[in-house]
Amino acid sequence: MFENTNIYLLGLSALFAAIPAIVWFFVLFNKEEGSKKTVLLIFFLGCLTPPILLLIQEAWQAFPKFNLAAFIENTVHEQNYQYILIFVLFGAMEEIIKLYVIAAVDKHTLLIRKIGDAIRYSLAAALGFSFAENIYYLYQFWGSIGIGELTGMYIFRSIFTTCAHMIFSGIFGYYYGIGKFSIDITEQAKWKGEIDLGTKLIAKTFNLPISHAFKQKMVIKGLLIAVTIHAIYNFLLQFNYVPPIIIFVILGYVYLQYLLSRKAGHLILTTDISNKTRSTIAKKDEEVVIELLGMWFNEKRYVDVIHICERLLERDPDNNVIKLFKAQADDKIEDGNVYKKILNAIFKSSEDLGINDKNLIEKYVSKKDILSKTKFYPKSQTQSQAQPPAPIVEKEKSDKQSQTDDSFRLNI
Repeated sequence: MFENTNIYLLGLSALFAAIPAIVWFFVLFNKEEGSKKTVLLIFFLGCLTPPILLLIQEAWQAFPKFNLAAFIENTVHEQNYQYILIFVLFGAMEEIIKLYVIAAVDKHTLLIRKIGDAIRYSLAAALGFSFAENIYYLYQFWGSIGIGELTGMYIFRSIFTTCAHMIFSGIFGYYYGIGKFSIDITEQAKWKGEIDLGTKLIAKTFNLPISHAFKQKMVIKGLLIAVTIHAIYNFLLQFNYVPPIIIFVILGYVYLQYLLSRKAGHLILTTDISNKTRSTIAKKDEEVVIELLGMWFNEKRYVDVIHICERLLERDPDNNVIKLFKAQADDKIEDGNVYKKILNAIFKSSEDLGINDKNLIEKYVSKKDILSKTKFYPKSQTQSQAQPPAPIVEKEKSDKQSQTDDSFRLNI
């Protein structure tokens, strides 16, 4: 009879915990571009993470020498500091286990193709974690507290605690996603002159390439941010500071939405190698233009950056560095900017542009390039270029040669 009652309470707890999980799943993944089956797989794998934490705590009981929580309690006697360290410990364990689910699946599949994918799948894993945790809490407190308290706890955990878990994991996932695409991102940062001192220090200390050092830095940074805000949330929860908790979660949710809205997060940076389009631009010429993009980006000439990126992507559509420049320039232009409205209307995709539109843009950019030519080159160089026109026969010959030349020339 007692076992039947426990099974009944466990089933009832699972039923009630499933309601907010379904609502959150619909809110977050209703417009999911990829397969919802993959999201569900990550969700169910996330459900396994709380039992893993319970097993770790059981192992600590069996092997007290390895009990980190007991070590903190015996070493730190100031209660507030003790709480903080305990929260940091469990927060780190939770976030590492949740992200391990994503990393393990991504290692064997093409799961994360863009930074936004890392965030969304982290949200799914966190939702699974929260669902299983809610079952545990409802089962534990069912019958031991009043209906009013149980209802209040259920509503609070369903809304704020679930959302908080997704914020922690989403932010960690964001930095994990940046780290995964470290080769492209550090390549772009090189052209902008933005390789930071921390990355260089890690690379030198551990004898790593810059891209690997940047990846390690991003993973560590994401973990530290996620664990810190996780510990703050738990500390506020411990002392029942409800208004600060609500404000804290709302601000975190807004920040997470901001990360999801950034265009750089929607770029597909990992594709099947066999499907990549071969560039028709000579590597040396392309590097010269990308160097110019970095200079213009630093000068905040974002409209010019977008124009040139569009031209480059027509010749090298799978170049991730150029895609990053274009997306970041678009993010930098204010939403109310007239140029941004025009660009959003014009540059939907290469396929959406008609021939007349492409010719008009090409004509406009060519004129702009010619006008800026004398400003960019030294005076002596521009004078040397001002030679008498070539004979008609020679011009026709050069035109034919230029049609077969596969290199890229940008008139600046």
